[in-house]
Amino acid sequence: MSTVATALNECLVSAESSNSAKMVISAVGDFVALEERALGCFNNFLLVVEESLKNWFRLHMDSVNSWWSFLIAVAEHVYGKEAAPKEHLQADQRLRFAVLEPAFGCMWTLARCVSGCVPVTPDQIKGLIHVYESAPSPEIRVKAVGALGHIARRQPGHIEENQHIGNYLLEQVVSKPLLAYAGPWDNSMAADVDVEPIVEAFDIMFDIYSDMDFDYDEPVFVQGGFLGKLRKLYPPMRKLAKAVDRRKERELRDRSDLAVQNLRAFVEYKASERQ
Repeated sequence: MSTVATALNECLVSAESSNSAKMVISAVGDFVALEERALGCFNNFLLVVEESLKNWFRLHMDSVNSWWSFLIAVAEHVYGKEAAPKEHLQADQRLRFAVLEPAFGCMWTLARCVSGCVPVTPDQIKGLIHVYESAPSPEIRVKAVGALGHIARRQPGHIEENQHIGNYLLEQVVSKPLLAYAGPWDNSMAADVDVEPIVEAFDIMFDIYSDMDFDYDEPVFVQGGFLGKLRKLYPPMRKLAKAVDRRKERELRDRSDLAVQNLRAFVEYKASERQ
């Protein structure tokens, strides 16, 4: 059976004839749906094991490492293929990310289950960041943030990776969009802000830097001036949370309000932690 990535290319090459294009597109759609469902089932399995057998992953790290390598291979194969011609780019990207989203969901779950202790490489971290930046939906970006955040929790001996991920989450995922909307603006502009990844990034950073005894806390959080930067983000985050329409997106509004409360408490905690 052809892989999804190969099928995508076949679909685009065959588009010269409308009838054949329709047949190929239909077949590609079936391949994508099959792979999407398979990855979704795998993620459900991981979630069940996480809930009922919390220590299972630690006792089967060989399986964890193999699964991580498999998921990375899927992502690289689907996303790393040559881009489609410009006239088919939108459909091409849609199909690719239909597979990448559940794959990233599995990565997020797997990394969370072992506190980020997966066999990730610096190039793979860059790849996760690249997918975040090019993803067409907040759902994929949230999953990428989750996977990156748990990878950043690895210790001891992963200070450089923590610095890379921590700086990216703080500067690009959180600070950049929030400070861009720091001035007066009406609630309608909240639709232009990707709120979900910001909330997820805050949540995971609170966990990453929750303890001064973590080996990366001093060289990354303290020396990197994270506390001062987070303190400046409280007013724009509070404005953003208030701009989320509770009637239309109640859950997101509740999570945003909670992120504001936790941000204030976290800043106060970290400010007094070393006194």
